[in-house]
Amino acid sequence: RLFDTKGNILPPQPKQSKANTIVSKRQVKTEPAIRIFVAGDKSQVGKSSICMGLLGALLKTGKYAPSDLAYIKPATQCEAVQLVEEFCKHKGITSCVPIGPIVYYKGFTRSFLKGETGETSEDLLQKASEAVDTLAMGKKVVIIDGVGYPAVGSITGTDNASVAKASGRLFPVPGSTTATKMERAPVPILLVGKSGVGDAIDSFNINATYFSHRNVPVLGAIFNKMNLEGFYSLANCKEAIDMYFHKNQPEKQAFGYIPQIPALINARESVAKLSQEDQLKEAINSADLFVETFAKHVNVDAIVDAARKATLSYIQSTTSPQNRELVSGTKRPAEESGLTRTNSQSKHPRLASKSASPGFALSREQIEAMAAASGAAGG
Repeated sequence: RLFDTKGNILPPQPKQSKANTIVSKRQVKTEPAIRIFVAGDKSQVGKSSICMGLLGALLKTGKYAPSDLAYIKPATQCEAVQLVEEFCKHKGITSCVPIGPIVYYKGFTRSFLKGETGETSEDLLQKASEAVDTLAMGKKVVIIDGVGYPAVGSITGTDNASVAKASGRLFPVPGSTTATKMERAPVPILLVGKSGVGDAIDSFNINATYFSHRNVPVLGAIFNKMNLEGFYSLANCKEAIDMYFHKNQPEKQAFGYIPQIPALINARESVAKLSQEDQLKEAINSADLFVETFAKHVNVDAIVDAARKATLSYIQSTTSPQNRELVSGTKRPAEESGLTRTNSQSKHPRLASKSASPGFALSREQIEAMAAASGAAGG
């Protein structure tokens, strides 16, 4: 029974059966899914490839079945089929959402600002929350793919930091009233870095600062497309970058360095003349090769463990009476902590209220047609 005679929710009662005395693999799934947000310093830095590598490497550990994993890109600028989607199909990862609820289609931004889309930033973030929550049910790890660089979407209040906060795990916060307040632990960020040393670290720091300023924890980075030899070889850069993190940011780390894979350089151009079926086969072969290399150079167990600890640390510091206003050693602004909200306002920011709408909503087709007629190139 879920309710008593007065309609109050009853706490779950464990069944007294022999089956409950046996610890099975399925029981692990009762734990909340570990959520990891992959972000980069620009478009085409390899975020989706890193997501694919994470999924494939996790499978290779033998600790996860395809049904334990999930992938989602809550916000996107591109609706073309991506390799990560085909890879998920190839590996049997059925919980794969390559195009989430927030799509920056042609003309979207200006129509949004005018109130013509019929949605606020709060509405869009709520959709992202629901999409990730639904996907996370019964999973062990959920990989969340960011879009562009950290601030992409800020004009509509749906930048990567906002999406990471909206996509986080729900947890109860004890309050002064009998009602339990629910809050979200922001999804920890794994940044995708570039090759080199100085530029790689400088880029990491400016992007990490964007998330940290919004109280979103940053785990560290994976550095991608490293040279195989020379002064900027993987080995030389790894030594310097590891030294930097050890000395200056010991709470973060470089989880891996992925070398350039000669066989994959210009791979897309080399298959351009093949049939669509053969192109797909070659793409899957390339994905398998990338995952094989990824698994050798990236510590996926450390990433999952760091994400788990970061989420628990946020929850513990938020629910602690002594540290209610402290998260990861940083005082939370009143508008972010939610203590200044009244009249049941949502925890998501609003750029434009419903009342700012002209009273109607244009369809996507109408918005794109008007944008195209005006010469728009993108969202």
